[in-house]
Amino acid sequence: MRTSTLLYPFLAAFCYGMNPILAKLGLQSSNEPVFGACIGILAGVVMYAAYFFASGQAGQLLSLPRWAGVYFGLAGLTSTLAIFSLFFALEYLPAVVVAPFTSAVPLVTLVLSHLVLHDSERITKADVAGTIFIVGGIVLLVS
Repeated sequence: MRTSTLLYPFLAAFCYGMNPILAKLGLQSSNEPVFGACIGILAGVVMYAAYFFASGQAGQLLSLPRWAGVYFGLAGLTSTLAIFSLFFALEYLPAVVVAPFTSAVPLVTLVLSHLVLHDSERITKADVAGTIFIVGGIVLLVS
């Protein structure tokens, strides 16, 4: 693994970390969680569309295998539900409480990977240990 490829997960962590802060600022200005989530999702759609057209890959979207499109669509629906849930959580709770809860993603991913992707992904002891540490940190932060 090249060190430069680690930039991507750190950038993702930074952006995901900024999300509840920016959403909370928006909710402090206008207490409309569903509207705020819709604006966020629309901004994402615009960015994705701009990327696909600018990179010349827009035509490839139509050549996706059917099941891939179904899975990507379901992933989009669960992401949308996650964003709505995040905005509603931020309406009632401080961002410093909400963010650690959303950091429980590795626990959900570990369990679902074992149940759904057991033929294509192997879960190691290090994966389990790392997940335990993450969830333990969440418990410490919110207790």
